[in-house]
Amino acid sequence: MSQWYIRLGNLAFNLVLLNLLWMLFSISGLIMAGIFPATAAMFAVLKQMIMEDEDSALIKSFWSHFKSSFIMSNVIGYMMILVGSILYLDIRVLQQMENGYLQLILASATVVICILYFLVLLYIFPIFTHFEMKILQYPLHAVILAVAKPFHTIFLLTLLAGVVLAYYLLPPLIIIFGLSLSIYLITKVATYSFPAKERNAEAASFE
Repeated sequence: MSQWYIRLGNLAFNLVLLNLLWMLFSISGLIMAGIFPATAAMFAVLKQMIMEDEDSALIKSFWSHFKSSFIMSNVIGYMMILVGSILYLDIRVLQQMENGYLQLILASATVVICILYFLVLLYIFPIFTHFEMKILQYPLHAVILAVAKPFHTIFLLTLLAGVVLAYYLLPPLIIIFGLSLSIYLITKVATYSFPAKERNAEAASFE
């Protein structure tokens, strides 16, 4: 059995490599067409690493997932951008309204929707790389997962806050790890938030 520091070193190397692959593949798709497939590929590769508990051919696996998820991941990504843009415009309109009951009600509803939107952003790609569903089922299941596993969600948010703090204190880490560290944590927590039978079935598919 490998020593913990060897395993930690391998993980760090893989995260650095995945961050580099994410940047290269995002650029290869001229950013707009490449960023979401590259993000989906990173989630998929990290999920495979976590569930297999061993190293795999990262570059080959990344390229395979990038190709297979190209269309659907772009649809999901730009769907989330559209919803986010609508929420942003809604907030700007609310800021222009006079204070009153209507403004309070609309503002409260907007806050709730924004929280749900953030939860969807948190879990939609782990669900996308784990399950095959219709396009509109992914955000629904992301909300269900976040609400059904509140302690997992709170724990994940705490971990991500720690990553943000580390990046703030040591900015070079942003260049080294970029999104890969955050996506690793999201994938790790999300994977163990899925029902055990779903995890076992997915793990069996890798064998």
